[in-house]
Order: sequence, then structure tokens, then C-alpha cells
Amino acid sequence: MEDYGEGTNSGDRNRTMSIKLTYASPEQDADLLYWSGIFTCDPFLAFEVEGQRYAISNVLEIDEMRHNSKFDEVFLPRDLVDQENPRTIDLIQHILERFSQRDLILPKNFPAHLVLKLQEQGINFSVVKDEFLPERSIKSSAEMIQVRKACAVIADAFWRVRSILAEAEIRDKFLYYDGGLLTSERIRMEIAYICFEGGAIARETIIACGRDAAFPHNRGRGPLKANEFIVVDIFPRLIESGYYGDMTRTLLRGQPSKAQIKMYDAVKIVQNQAVSQIRAGKNAKEIHEDNMKTFTKLGYPSTDATGFFHNTGHGVGLALHENPSIGERDHYLQNGEVITVEPGLYYPEIGGVRIEDVVAVAENGVELLSNFSYEWVV
Repeated sequence: MEDYGEGTNSGDRNRTMSIKLTYASPEQDADLLYWSGIFTCDPFLAFEVEGQRYAISNVLEIDEMRHNSKFDEVFLPRDLVDQENPRTIDLIQHILERFSQRDLILPKNFPAHLVLKLQEQGINFSVVKDEFLPERSIKSSAEMIQVRKACAVIADAFWRVRSILAEAEIRDKFLYYDGGLLTSERIRMEIAYICFEGGAIARETIIACGRDAAFPHNRGRGPLKANEFIVVDIFPRLIESGYYGDMTRTLLRGQPSKAQIKMYDAVKIVQNQAVSQIRAGKNAKEIHEDNMKTFTKLGYPSTDATGFFHNTGHGVGLALHENPSIGERDHYLQNGEVITVEPGLYYPEIGGVRIEDVVAVAENGVELLSNFSYEWVV
């Protein structure tokens, strides 16, 4: 834990004598969504004491919170403080009094204005350096079902993308569809529609063609070209539960060159290698390092901006990017973690290739949660 400011030295005390406190909206905060199990429009205070979880709701959402959330008890502000419109800091002070002046443990994203109020009042607190709810990295079977469901929506979207590319006409090195130039924006719109039909919202979908594909988070824009790599990275969020899926395929409409075939094959070899190494107890850093070595052996050394220069994968769940990271840091994989496996190669002169799937870590390997064809030439 990390201490902030005068009167905040609570790091040496027993964590069981502390109150984990957050102030956020479940829409924006995956930890609070994990605690509450429901979405609300407005931010609110929530806290945990000795395994019991509580929330303080406004009158507009109190019925929903009391009947449909996972909190053990939900209060109105007036239940705690005898004031018409108590300040948030007043509610926090009452929480401390109610639970015998325990110290506070706060997440990294706790609002700065409330941190200043805590300091003004001389309230002891500490800020968690890493994850506020580290238990979120281990997924239950029910959570895995949600991630699998989100990935199934992505697969439906990929079938639509392949269908459009297959129907597209090649003219003067460009793709034409439905009477006009086929663009990244058009494909993105089609994906958004398919995902919405499947109960998910797709934002910032990547449809990157040619040189754009050489930059991993370039969303892509403008007309799509024949005989060029098209990186399609789709990561929608389920509307009801808030869980994400994440899958990437690299496609090409037309005829690939020998260099493109060699590059795609190298990425698939490394992805297969990475998946085969994943199991509970394995150091994720070793998997990532082996991927780097294999790319080099295959003729694709990396720099800071070319080759393979990002992590092999990341956790996915109620947040798109969450623990654990499959990269340069030591992390021993645990049974029940849900991670992406997404090696890639990127060169501006030829484009980019990335192949991504979602797997659940098991004792002796993985359970594949995403599923779509690896055929890439359309």
C-alpha cells in the first residue's frame, strides 16, 4: 500500500481492522460493478468491513439497489446522518464512527477532492498500489460463461466481416461493396450492429488496413485495399452483465504475397506456442520471453516500434484490460484466470498481423473461451 499525506500512516495496521471504501459508478468502475452486480447512473459510496459489503444509495436507485444488488445492506444518507443533504465526507465520518474508527483503504482512482477532505479531517487512510480487489482476477464458472458469451457475439461479427469482404469487388487495388468504396468506418458500423443484436456494445473497434495495421491501437480509417493485411480487433461489452470479450483476426481480401504468408504463419506459430505453454503455475514472463525468442528465430527481431513490441496478453473480465499481464513482469498463472493470447508483428512497409483469443487458465492447460476460424485469405 502507498501512504498519502499527513495522518495517513495506516499501512502497518492489520488490514482486517480497516474499511475498504470506494466512491464511483459501476458503469465506469469494474471493482464497484463486481461488488454491486448492477449498473447505476450515479456514483455512490460503497465499503466492505470484515467481508460484509454496504452501499449508500440515493432515493432514485434505492429500490433497485436493495432488491437487485449484491450488497449485504444498502442505506439512504438520512439513515446514517440526521441532515437533509449530508456531504460525502460526513457520510464517511459516520461510517468510521459506526465501525469503531477503523482506518480506510482506498483504490487508486478514489476522487482527489475526497482525498483532500480526508486529509483536512485528519482521517487515516492508505491507497492500494495495485488492484483494489485482487480476487477479481480469478473468475468463477459463471463469469467464464459471460466472457464466452461475449466472445460468441464477436464470432458472429467476424462472420459478417468475412461475408462483406468476400462479396467486395476489387477495383484499382481498392475494395468496393454495396455501390461504393468499402471503408473501415463501414465495417465498424456493421460490427456495432451485429454486437448490439447480440446484446453487447462495441466501441473503438479496430479495422486497420495496410500501414495502419502496423500500429497496434490504430483504429483504422478510410478505404480498405485489396491484397493488404486488415487487422480486425473486436472487444464488446455485454449490456446486461458488463463482461467483455476480446478477439482479433487478421484478414486479407485478394492474393497475399510470399512475405505476407511468411509473416502471418510466424504469428500463428507463436500464438500456438503460447497457448500450449499456459497452465496454472507457469511464469507468464517466461511465456512472453519464449515468444520473443521464437519470433527472432523465425526472422522477425523486434525493436521498440517494429516486430513484436507489446505484451503477449492481459486479463479480461469486467474491465477490458485487467490483471494479470502476460509480459515482462513475473507472474505465476493461477487456475481460473482469464487472459488473452495475442502475439503480433508490425512493420510499416508491409502492415501488421495480430491473432488474439481468450483462454481460461486450468491446472493442465487452458479452456478456450473464444472461437473463430483462422482462415485469413478471403
